[in-house]
Amino acid sequence: MTGGFLRWRNYVDKLMRFNHMTMTLGAERFRVADSGAQTLRSGRRETPYEQRFASQSEHATATIQYAFDCTSNFPQPFLSELPRFDSSFDPSLRHLPCVLFLHGNDPGGFDVARWMAGGISHVHQLRNPLTPGQFESFTEYGAKERVNLGADTIGHDTKAPLYARLEREDANNGRVSGESQTRFRAPMPPLSLLSLSRPGYLESSSSPAPTFLAHATAVAQLVENLRVPSIHIVAHKVAAPIALEMAGMAGFRKRIRSISLIDPQLTAPARSQRLAERLSMLGPEWARTRAAYNALARAASDDYFRQVVSEMCGPESLLELQDDPGMVQLYERIGVFFTHWNSRKPGVLADILMWDKLDRRNWGLVKAPILCVTGTTQPYSRESNELGKADQAREEAARAALVSTRTKPEFVRMYGSGKVLFPLSRASKLCLDFIYRHQA
Repeated sequence: MTGGFLRWRNYVDKLMRFNHMTMTLGAERFRVADSGAQTLRSGRRETPYEQRFASQSEHATATIQYAFDCTSNFPQPFLSELPRFDSSFDPSLRHLPCVLFLHGNDPGGFDVARWMAGGISHVHQLRNPLTPGQFESFTEYGAKERVNLGADTIGHDTKAPLYARLEREDANNGRVSGESQTRFRAPMPPLSLLSLSRPGYLESSSSPAPTFLAHATAVAQLVENLRVPSIHIVAHKVAAPIALEMAGMAGFRKRIRSISLIDPQLTAPARSQRLAERLSMLGPEWARTRAAYNALARAASDDYFRQVVSEMCGPESLLELQDDPGMVQLYERIGVFFTHWNSRKPGVLADILMWDKLDRRNWGLVKAPILCVTGTTQPYSRESNELGKADQAREEAARAALVSTRTKPEFVRMYGSGKVLFPLSRASKLCLDFIYRHQA
């Protein structure tokens, strides 16, 4: 038993070494351009805390752990076992629509963001009609049934691509279906996927000050150094305020095409909850790693593994494991998220301290389209879908926090979600549809 645990831990160490790059950057450019403009705009002076942060950040450098990939060649397991022999990324990825993934706090890290990117990549590959035969095989999206239903009344050219036949079908019927327009009108262009460790997590250095603006500045500087012209943001839990801070930055807001928030935490938790989170940080790293090994270092067919995944990601994730072999490879490696705790602890602590400096003034400058996906653990029912008090309070808090933005957010309720993570395929479909509706 001990030998198996040691082999698994060494295997996890290898996965964490082989799938990322690091960049050293300074936050001076966006700090000077934005904090001064925001101070003038709000009509207030900088506090002594902000002045001390400015003096510390003027010549400070930061290291960010990241990975830059494309949906066309994204590795099937989101953490590859093969080392990267090239320390740089493909410059052509800058010209593709870019999706930036911001992970939550527990679990949190580059590997969690890459898991989110793997879900988007997998759903994108399923929906992309590269060839008629390949696309017709995926009857989940109704493509094959739709063609068969219209074959008797509409003359189809069977040699034409499926998306072209569906486009002509809509034209002949004198209507345009929103479902077919999103999924079947034309092949989806590839996406570039930027996943990273927020400051304080894994190999990313800690921020000089634990504020949402400081974290947003570091991420914005990374995007600037990579020379990415525009991005779509997908943020989970505590990363939602960071995404909104980025969308309100004077020198950066025009680059953001859309914001997708999954189970966003937009209000400060109670002090008792923050104290409980700090107490949960106690304990040795090996204990958490051993617990992850006992629960998640198993095959997807194992009953205990499925039980743990159901509690973490929701009962909807069990249906994804059953229906989609690609999702199996993504779920089987989530045990990695609960290793290397000592390297994640500074980021978790910073996320707890940031709530004391929460400032929503810049959220009123956000113009990017926003999708807010709120999850609930209760399954969907046709008879009654009334939420519990805790879920309803969290959903109302998210709606109230987004009122100050200059856009009209879209709210989606996701049933069968988990306590820690979320059903990856379901959330990826919602985010991908929203991204392609706002890619222009």
